[in-house]
Amino acid sequence: MTAVFILLMLVVLGGVLFWFAGGPRYAVEEFLAGRLQQPVSLAANPGWHWGKQELRITLSGLRLGPADRPLFSASRITVALPWRALLHGRVQLQRIELDTPVLDAPWNGAAKASGAALSLPGRMVVRNGTLRWSGVAGHTLSLTAVHGQVLADGPSRLVGDWHWRDKAGRWHFAAGMTSAPTLQARRISLRVGTARDPTLIQVGIPIFQSVSGELVLPTLRAHWQEQKQGGARLDVQALHLNMAQGRLAVQQGALTVGNDLALQVRAVALDWKKLQGHLAYQVAIRHLSRMATRCGLSLPKLTDPGALQRLTSSGTIRLDNPHFQWTVAQGDLDSSTWTGTISGTWKPLAIQVNLSVAQLNLGHYLPAPRPGKAAILPALPQQWPVTGEVRIAQLRWGKFSAQNLVIRSAASAAQP
Repeated sequence: MTAVFILLMLVVLGGVLFWFAGGPRYAVEEFLAGRLQQPVSLAANPGWHWGKQELRITLSGLRLGPADRPLFSASRITVALPWRALLHGRVQLQRIELDTPVLDAPWNGAAKASGAALSLPGRMVVRNGTLRWSGVAGHTLSLTAVHGQVLADGPSRLVGDWHWRDKAGRWHFAAGMTSAPTLQARRISLRVGTARDPTLIQVGIPIFQSVSGELVLPTLRAHWQEQKQGGARLDVQALHLNMAQGRLAVQQGALTVGNDLALQVRAVALDWKKLQGHLAYQVAIRHLSRMATRCGLSLPKLTDPGALQRLTSSGTIRLDNPHFQWTVAQGDLDSSTWTGTISGTWKPLAIQVNLSVAQLNLGHYLPAPRPGKAAILPALPQQWPVTGEVRIAQLRWGKFSAQNLVIRSAASAAQP
């Protein structure tokens, strides 16, 4: 009996020393670091609450990633695990509560985690969260003061502030979630606004599904409306997105920007990791100069201020790293009509042009040549990456006119 008593005392004493020496904290840090393949640190030992229906664990001061700039941090995380699942050897997240979580994205650490993925929690609560996403059109998008909850089965709602470039405002997200037999969300609504434009962006998705890691959206509709810039609308049909494999497929999509842009795409298939894919398109652009200004581009001054008023084109685009091919089935710029292909590679850069133009009036774009001394055109660089030819059925340039004109690259192997 004495030996048993001494052994029990040693076990109790060892447990006390293990606890006060931070043993549980180190054990949890090692476990999470192994699962997430990232450094993990906690500010204190985990807190444990043994309830009748669930085990509640509290992690204080969690930091994930490099110490100088963690990828994720939270002042406190509370996880509730039902006893029924634990007794059957399963880890089921019944509830997660995140206090002041901060996430720096994009981050693919979850994709590198080893072991089986945990199931979605029945309820996730966020209090005063922050998301910083770098590289959004060259700037960082910040979502701050995020509050709300996401239910595995039931209505979910998140609200917060947003900051991007020199603009800021509020955003609201709502959806009806279903977790069985597959993850689904219905009646998804996202509203983004500013003080001047409360409904700057509105996104509606009737149903969203996640099947074997692939996101499926049968329909997506987005509307953008700003007082000074006008409005835009996006409609997408049958969108399939697999972030892990880097694949995107769209049956049909349409984008309209006021009366200036109408773009339609069909049969879109893209693998951005391999830089492979194809699509069919049809586009109509009015007021090219105004559209270029909206995109931050500046066009050279033209002879005719009324030029570049309308551009239409239809055709296909194919990518097969490092090759590309743009086939123009029909194209019109002002009064010029053209067809043909532009193909080549981008590593190294080599472009093969094969275009046919029905008629072209250069007087709309360049000053007409003056009689007398011939104009000297600037010399092309010796390493000119463009080959091929452009055939112009009828060319006009001031008083100069020509028929069946062929412009051929000096490096082109084509014969007259």
